[in-house]
Amino acid sequence: MKIFSNGSSFASGKYPEYLAKMLNADLTNIAMPGYSNRSVWRTTTMRKDETKYDLAIIQLTSKSRTEYFDGKHWVEISVQLSHERLGEKRKLWKHWYENMYTDQYGDCEENFAIEGLRGHFAVRKIPCIIVTTDKYTKSNKFDMNLFDIDFPMDKTNHPTDFGHRMIAKTLYNHYETIISRV
Repeated sequence: MKIFSNGSSFASGKYPEYLAKMLNADLTNIAMPGYSNRSVWRTTTMRKDETKYDLAIIQLTSKSRTEYFDGKHWVEISVQLSHERLGEKRKLWKHWYENMYTDQYGDCEENFAIEGLRGHFAVRKIPCIIVTTDKYTKSNKFDMNLFDIDFPMDKTNHPTDFGHRMIAKTLYNHYETIISRV
């Protein structure tokens, strides 16, 4: 069995590895801390090898995160505006978040990512579990919100090792439910 995983900081942690061990599977995990939902969608759909996977685990994040291409690199943007490559563009993004961004826009972007990724894997006949780490999402299209699992967190507000194991076990149980329906 082969698992594909993508997402932001939670998914770049240990839970995908623990899930792969539980399923006796090989893991390809391209998750990166700070990824936006657009980043997850872009880096997933640009891959040429996704048909070799038996399961996809996708972790989306805060709908207010986004990205842009600066001519050389993709730059992650969030409300905190903390990326070192922002430079002079910090003012532009500050204006974006204070005057243009709305929750309705974020909801639309979130739905775009969910539906786009579900469709991407459905066409390839790959079971896909899509979770979120956005505590405030209103969407009911996720398979689960990881914050519905009462896992312990460290000082950086990320799962502890035990928390990652709890997330992996919950995903394993969800996967077993999916497989039993097939």
